[in-house]
Amino acid sequence: MVMVSEREQLACLVQQWNENRLDLFHLSYPTEELEVEGVMRFYFQDGGEKVVTKCVRVSSTATTRAVVDALSEKFLPDLKMLSNDTFSLWEVRENGEERKLGDEEKPLVVQLQWHKDDTEGRFLLKKDKAAPVTMMVCLCVPSNFHFDFIIESTRNRPEKLSIRQKEGQRAKEKAPKRVCTCKWGTRRSAIAR
Repeated sequence: MVMVSEREQLACLVQQWNENRLDLFHLSYPTEELEVEGVMRFYFQDGGEKVVTKCVRVSSTATTRAVVDALSEKFLPDLKMLSNDTFSLWEVRENGEERKLGDEEKPLVVQLQWHKDDTEGRFLLKKDKAAPVTMMVCLCVPSNFHFDFIIESTRNRPEKLSIRQKEGQRAKEKAPKRVCTCKWGTRRSAIAR
């Protein structure tokens, strides 16, 4: 019985992959450290129906987190500096099954498994959904002590207002602020929006 080294097995898998792909997507043969590299196609869909693709050279040692960071700069170079959005990489199989790749997974190795499993797929970069942030204030004080607090809206960034909205905002600022009083034994809570 002939023992086949791990490098030879990987080289055979790469050869089978390359036989069914365009030259652009051919993978290199494994190095002594069993590293393979090649061009991979990634998809990005930001809310609408428009889908954008990019081809990026990736190594078999590159983690999902490293690939996502590179892709977010390629797909959204201007937006990356202006927002704190986070992204994740999803494997989408031809049967519609989706799976989020872990940060330490290796996308090129995952892609090679498709050929082994005799299936096809693609990688989709998705914006992670942010959980809504709600601030809650709850005060309790003794009955002989009155405490007043003011509820105000807080925003991360100022928004552009129309002239009518600015006039409305000035009117609100001139109006008395909402004041709530808590007494011992009662609980009052307010949500700042």
